[in-house]
Amino acid sequence: MSHDEILKKYVANIEEACGEERDIIIMLKHEGRDEALKKILGKVKVVRSLANIAYDADFEGKQMRIYRTGKILMKKLKDKREAEDILKKLLS
Repeated sequence: MSHDEILKKYVANIEEACGEERDIIIMLKHEGRDEALKKILGKVKVVRSLANIAYDADFEGKQMRIYRTGKILMKKLKDKREAEDILKKLLS
């Protein structure tokens, strides 16, 4: 499966958050959410777990918060392209 197919399979939406720092919000597709979360949590370093509802995590020096609902907040990225590159690594 190509990287673009992986994103189409798991990712519903990628948006830039408002504010000074470039935070990217990713919404996973409902039907593939559990599988995607399992892959992601297996590859990131979980820094802190918040009652198994959300996880503060680190991947290749990038901080993110991963929610069980399928929402992921990636902090301080350059742009959406960087978020897509990280997602491709996490979901492959």
